Amino acid sequence: MNRQFDAVTVALTGQLTYILIVSTILALAASYLILRLYRRSVLKSMQRRSRSDLLEAKGYLPPEPELPPHEAPLEFTFVTRQAAAKGAAAKLYRTALRRQWLAGAVQIVAGCAFAAAMTAAFFLSSKLPVYPFSFMYFTWAHAWPVLIALDAVAWISRRAKRIGSAIYLAIGVALGAVLLARSPGVTLAEALYIWLDLNAIPTLLLLIFLNRRIRAVGPLVLIFMILGVTGATLAATFTGAHPKLLKAFGDFSHTVGLGPRGALGALHLFGFLVFAAAGWALLEILHSLYVRKYLSEQSITIDAVWLLFGIVNSIGLVFEGRRWILSGLGAFVVYQLIAAGLLRALGTARRARSAGPRLLLLRVFALGKRSERLYDALGKFWRAVGSIQMIAGPDLATSAIEPHEFLDFVSGRLARRFIDSGGALDLRLDRLDLKPDGEGQFRVTEFFCHDDMWKLTLARLAGESDAVLMDLRGFGAANAGCVFEIHEIFELVPLARAVFAVDQSTDQDFMRRTMRQAWRQIKERSPNRRLAAGQVALVDLSQSATGTQDLLYAVSAAAAEK
Repeated sequence: MNRQFDAVTVALTGQLTYILIVSTILALAASYLILRLYRRSVLKSMQRRSRSDLLEAKGYLPPEPELPPHEAPLEFTFVTRQAAAKGAAAKLYRTALRRQWLAGAVQIVAGCAFAAAMTAAFFLSSKLPVYPFSFMYFTWAHAWPVLIALDAVAWISRRAKRIGSAIYLAIGVALGAVLLARSPGVTLAEALYIWLDLNAIPTLLLLIFLNRRIRAVGPLVLIFMILGVTGATLAATFTGAHPKLLKAFGDFSHTVGLGPRGALGALHLFGFLVFAAAGWALLEILHSLYVRKYLSEQSITIDAVWLLFGIVNSIGLVFEGRRWILSGLGAFVVYQLIAAGLLRALGTARRARSAGPRLLLLRVFALGKRSERLYDALGKFWRAVGSIQMIAGPDLATSAIEPHEFLDFVSGRLARRFIDSGGALDLRLDRLDLKPDGEGQFRVTEFFCHDDMWKLTLARLAGESDAVLMDLRGFGAANAGCVFEIHEIFELVPLARAVFAVDQSTDQDFMRRTMRQAWRQIKERSPNRRLAAGQVALVDLSQSATGTQDLLYAVSAAAAEK
């Protein structure tokens, strides 16, 4: 290996490590700042009142006929998953679970192909002899991201996560034991180091960027920052490697009054801005692919996982040759081809041409993290079979942000998404995205409403949804907006299609009084007016072990009602 090659190799490995570290720090800070500003912008716009003529009464409106109170009995029933073994509800529930695990199976197979490709690159670059169990052990170590990808594509209970981790560990222990027995020169410490060397750094980075608070925008911001920091680094390296260019830049800096530190900072800033422009163009391309349904926010997140592991693990291979820096990208291409082929074979593309049941999600806005956890589980489960609509609120403003909403915000176009008139609402409903993307994932549509438009939006969404889920945890007499929503649900939605989630923080006495009052006041046009008896479906989320499963089944049962 010659001296020039050594210098280039060291520069490549050192700069790539530096780029990853600096990009991570900048992306983390930028993600938190952007999401904070985004939430503030959403709240400010929500409090704004529109100037629409829609809500101003004009002309003569005939009075509503007075009806006697609806005296049919109203019952409250807690729904559990064990109550369902057959029927349309159970079928829809099992369909959602099956599609999740099919997506998980795709990640397992494609992820193992990625791991095998990275292992092959390691043995080929180092020119080491390939033995079956050493190859399988390295492949097992490279396959660690499969567990992360599974958690991203499927709703997994804590028990299932523990089982999956135990299976992965058991496979590693078995392979490691055989490897140690057949390779006396390999120690236990070296076998453990292999796993840590391949997975510790990228896993730490993912723990940061897949945090529920920033994962909605973290991968996109990280892509942007990696390009920007790469530009800043390459600008300084390229200029320093060319004496004439360095002298010209130094003379120019001296002319404009920049000292050495200022000149170096200006050089880094120039490189950052040039590559940041390319980064913005890349984000716009991702936005276009997302709108055209070639990508989803889930696929963007998972692709970022595999690409990050590929890049980090290919850095160490540069010492065996500069071309091996591309091994991570090559393994990522293998993963993409295998995943795309499996999705096509499983018929995901065929399902993408049909719309699924629509779910309207309502909740008490003050729930905070509890709303985020429910939204996370519900999204992974329900979006395998149908779409979700909801009115934007402060609790999920940063968790439910979609890639196109993020780009609209940073480009100053978020205001156009707010509904300020009946015409705007009609337009949004006509353009409602009800079909899945190419990977079989349905989408979430947030309706951004000014303060005097959310009630009309709620009425339209409630009347057109196949099921309504209202999270009443934390509900009490102070939640006037939720009281209105309960009355609207009883008025517009068949009770069999509505589900209400509660826990110990719900004032259930007040809730039941509110529902009974809404039941007595329903009008003639209500689909519930002629029911001989009403039945309210409740789900108790106090038991975290079974509550989420009960909720997912209850929603399936509501959507399956005809």
